[in-house]
Amino acid sequence: MVDMMRKMVNTSSILKSSIFLAIIMQCVFSSCNHKFNTQKNVCGIWAIYEDSSWVERSVHIYFTDNVLDIHKKGVSLPWNYYPIIGEDSMSIEEKEEKRIELNVLSAKESKGTWDVIGSTPDSVIFIAPNHPLEGRYKVHIYQIGLYEYMILSNDSTYLSCYRAGY
Repeated sequence: MVDMMRKMVNTSSILKSSIFLAIIMQCVFSSCNHKFNTQKNVCGIWAIYEDSSWVERSVHIYFTDNVLDIHKKGVSLPWNYYPIIGEDSMSIEEKEEKRIELNVLSAKESKGTWDVIGSTPDSVIFIAPNHPLEGRYKVHIYQIGLYEYMILSNDSTYLSCYRAGY
C-alpha cells in the first residue's frame, strides 16, 4: 500500500513537472515565432515619406536619400549630408576630395545592425553609432490595397514609410 502511494506521488510530481515544462516551452516557441514574424515583416527596402515624417534633434539633420534597407544581416539608414566647411577658400580639387571623404563617412555611419526587442507593441532597435536615427522604435505595419506601409516612432522621431520595389 505504501509502495503504491509512492508511485502515485511520483507520477503526480512527474505530471506536474511535464505540464510546467510544456507551458514554458510553448511560451518560448510563441515568443520566437512572434520575433521571426516581426523580422520577416520589417525586412525589405522602405522609402520614407519626407513630408509626413519628422526627426527632432539638437542639430539640423539632412539626409541625401530617403531609403531604409532592412535585411537579416543589418540595416542601411539614410545617408547624412555633411556640408563642406570653409569651401569658399578651397580649390575645386580640394572640395571634391572633401566631398568624397564626407560621403565615405556618411556611408560608414549609415551601416548598422538591428533587432526586434519587443512584441507589445512591436518594437525594434537600430544600432548605427554616430547616426541620428540610431535608437529604439515602435513599429506599426499596415496594408492598404496592394501597398504596405510602416510607421517607426519614438519620443523624438516619426518616420512614415512605404515598401519600395512594387
